[in-house]
Amino acid sequence: MLKKTIVSKVTDPAAEADRAWFEANAERRFRLRDPAPLEFKDPLGDPGDGFSWRVLVALLPDGGRLRLPVSLSWELHNDHAKDQHLRILFDQIAPAEAKARLG
Repeated sequence: MLKKTIVSKVTDPAAEADRAWFEANAERRFRLRDPAPLEFKDPLGDPGDGFSWRVLVALLPDGGRLRLPVSLSWELHNDHAKDQHLRILFDQIAPAEAKARLG
């Protein structure tokens, strides 16, 4: 016997957290945070001695967001990263397609 099944859309917790963060920080265009478990399709590998993986999130003009993994020094605290510095980092690591989407 088939029972009634309820289907609900699975949300990406990291994407939802980014959406809420940008909503609460409307003046910001970039965010730096730690990666969520299994956030990226492929393993990120070893970030290097004294480094850890972070996620650079860029807010797009249409409200979408880009997420880029980046290896950064442990000494850099996510909450201390300012937009002007994160924009420079984005310009250095983002592929051309991502830069074009950001404008």
